[in-house]
Amino acid sequence: MKRLIPLIIILLCLTAMAAAADRLPDGYGETLWGTDLRQVMKDYPGGNLERLHNDYVYRQFRPNREIFVRTFIFEDDHLTGVSIKFNPDYVKKSGTDKLLARFRKSFGEGVYEQSPSPHVISYIWEGAKTRISFGYMPKRPDMTIMVFQQK
Repeated sequence: MKRLIPLIIILLCLTAMAAAADRLPDGYGETLWGTDLRQVMKDYPGGNLERLHNDYVYRQFRPNREIFVRTFIFEDDHLTGVSIKFNPDYVKKSGTDKLLARFRKSFGEGVYEQSPSPHVISYIWEGAKTRISFGYMPKRPDMTIMVFQQK
């Protein structure tokens, strides 16, 4: 029986990790990785399209009260990443703890990632197709960001 306990604990941990990975989207929100550039522009109107080397970046400035700038990243005209810089006034009002709690509720606990900079706090969520990172500086609400990446 004593030999089964470590095995049971390992199985429970693996099950919990798989359940958390299932919570992550296979893209950004309802938009799947690989979605065509034109479809993203249609789904998220009012942005600016820029060419970056051979790829494109599509930016929306202040699409809502939470977000200062949302940037969609494309390779070969297909969505591969989204970065969000939060509105500092929104972060001041809501607080980073509430933001982090909201993301934990949506994606699971996540993993605290030790940053090379002692002032930056980062959490990571890993799924089968998506990696999400949330980073902030407690005394700098203007430095609160979130990145969704295709794996």
